[in-house]
Amino acid sequence: MKISAEWLGEYVSPLPPPEKLENTLLMAGLGIEEREGEHFELEVTSNRGDWLSAIGIAREIGAMTGARFRSPNPDVDEEGAPIEGRVSVEIENGSDCARYVARLVEGVQIGPSPDWMQKRLLDCGVRPINNVVDVTNYVMLEWGQPLHAFDFATIPGGKISVRRAREGEKITTLDGVCRELSPEILAICDQNGPIAVAGVMGGADSEVGENTSAILLESAYFRPELVRRGAHLLGFSSEASKRFERHVDPNGAKRAVDRAAQLLAQLGGGKVAHGAVDRYVAPVVEPSVSLRPARCNAVLGLKIPTETQKELLARLGFKVSENDGQIRAQIPTWRRDIIREIDLIEEVARLYGYDRVEATLHSGSNTGAGRPLAGRLEDRARSACLRCGLTEISTYSLSNAIAHERAKIDFSRAVLLRNPLSEDYTALRTSLVPSLLDVLKRNKGRRLRAFEIGRVYHSRGAGELADEKRVLGLALGDAPARPHWQKNAAPVDFFALKAIVENVLREFGAPELAIFTSKNPSFHPGRCASISIGGEEIGFLGEIHPQIAQDWEIPGRVYVAQIDFDALVRHVSLVRKYEPFSKYPAVDRDLALVVPQEISAARLVEAARIAGGELLGDARVFDVYIGPHIPEGFKSVAIALRFQSSEKTLEQNEIEAAVARVLEAQEKLGAKIRS
Repeated sequence: MKISAEWLGEYVSPLPPPEKLENTLLMAGLGIEEREGEHFELEVTSNRGDWLSAIGIAREIGAMTGARFRSPNPDVDEEGAPIEGRVSVEIENGSDCARYVARLVEGVQIGPSPDWMQKRLLDCGVRPINNVVDVTNYVMLEWGQPLHAFDFATIPGGKISVRRAREGEKITTLDGVCRELSPEILAICDQNGPIAVAGVMGGADSEVGENTSAILLESAYFRPELVRRGAHLLGFSSEASKRFERHVDPNGAKRAVDRAAQLLAQLGGGKVAHGAVDRYVAPVVEPSVSLRPARCNAVLGLKIPTETQKELLARLGFKVSENDGQIRAQIPTWRRDIIREIDLIEEVARLYGYDRVEATLHSGSNTGAGRPLAGRLEDRARSACLRCGLTEISTYSLSNAIAHERAKIDFSRAVLLRNPLSEDYTALRTSLVPSLLDVLKRNKGRRLRAFEIGRVYHSRGAGELADEKRVLGLALGDAPARPHWQKNAAPVDFFALKAIVENVLREFGAPELAIFTSKNPSFHPGRCASISIGGEEIGFLGEIHPQIAQDWEIPGRVYVAQIDFDALVRHVSLVRKYEPFSKYPAVDRDLALVVPQEISAARLVEAARIAGGELLGDARVFDVYIGPHIPEGFKSVAIALRFQSSEKTLEQNEIEAAVARVLEAQEKLGAKIRS
């Protein structure tokens, strides 16, 4: 909605200067897309159709500032012959069209509108055409009520009917396009058929032309859903449809058509016929909503006197009264968004001023602890990923069969869409891997390290809801790293991804992980592992198969991990137990073992922890070597052991006994001390 301060100043006195006016509009809830001097382009919310008019905006400014608001009162000189018997209106269904008002103006001289009207229309982004069309547009911008002007001579017998279009009926609209109508579209018809699409656009056969002298003005209230549906089916919208879709004021239809008739008589030299045809078949009454002043103050955390609350609501044009300690507000029909007490509280807050609400600390119980464990795990995992240098991404939950097949992901249990809007999005994804690969493809050339907390879906069969899981996905790209002045950039490899996974899971209390080599068609043979907790597999990680990376046009190596959050919840707890530090010294021992290459380092560490018992505080791998002096088919693994007691200083024999137990456990796995 474009509007000028000059036009608004006609209804509000005094009008704030442009800078203060801008702030007033923002505080009212209107978005300002652009401002050039005294000209504003406003963004109007869908629930405030009254703001699509100069009167509506001016009324809001008056309410916000306390300035005097004055509305123009149409004064029509009915000098023409009576309209009775010359114009008739029939409404087929009152739920489709609650009100239809028609006025007749005869002897109109078609010509340009005056400069002041043309300027205001141009300020609002509307092109002037002639005095008749300009008047209807002007009143629409002024009152928010769309009007339509028919050439009265083209309507046989002056008979108008408002009905649903018949199957196969056609109309050539004002833009010269012949359009086929359907019963879902509301039409304005004469004896021969449709002459306008209700609330959207008029027809070319009844268009006002140079030789037109008698004008039939239409002002109506159409059901918003019908107008929206009609505009969608016909594939276009208009300034009129945008307003009808947001509700116009049904009780303002007569006032708007009177205003248009007044202007036509003044600017076109016409004579307004005596009377009007006003078919109001489904009257809309002004609802009443109650407000408890104490409840208003409790919600806002303020102490606004009852009289002040009543005054603020009265500024908006509400009829306010008080009964039994409650404020009763009668809501005008131009405010269809006010239906509950909380809506009135919001109005009081807006007009009182959000800037007058003091910043205070919250009091009462902390409800944050009541969040589900899964939600708190997501928050902690997100923080842990960010600390690891990863960038959070968000991708669509929709995918397709081709993407899954290229990534070697099972698609047999995918949930298919019945009416997909695109070939790229035909089903719900069963894995995050295709989404992660797509992001890496779009960011090739960058050293992208990304994560996503999203959802995957698996079908449970026809008629059943899909199995929905929350998962954490990690992706590391192998683009060339930027050099660092202190050190060389660390390469991206399997162990870098494994370290991130361990850090993330350990961050929020996951017990010791078990990471074992596994097979997966999506990953490089021998460079894929499964992640288990408590004997349950919760995810996987590894290097994407080179062929798959090539198919996705991703250069270099790609490393991906996926963790099932729902499975993780069953094994972790965010309750932290305090364990005091031991005041006794720790003893470190390093073991260099030669083991078969098929034995994973994780199995060696797990065996060491079990054998070491309570005295073994920590066990970790710090070196893996394959090369000269190591037999073929074997590898050297160095494990650091730390022994410590919380009760005493360990003696040499206790340490040696614990080391012996660890060595015995390693020998059962085929390990030998490296000489």
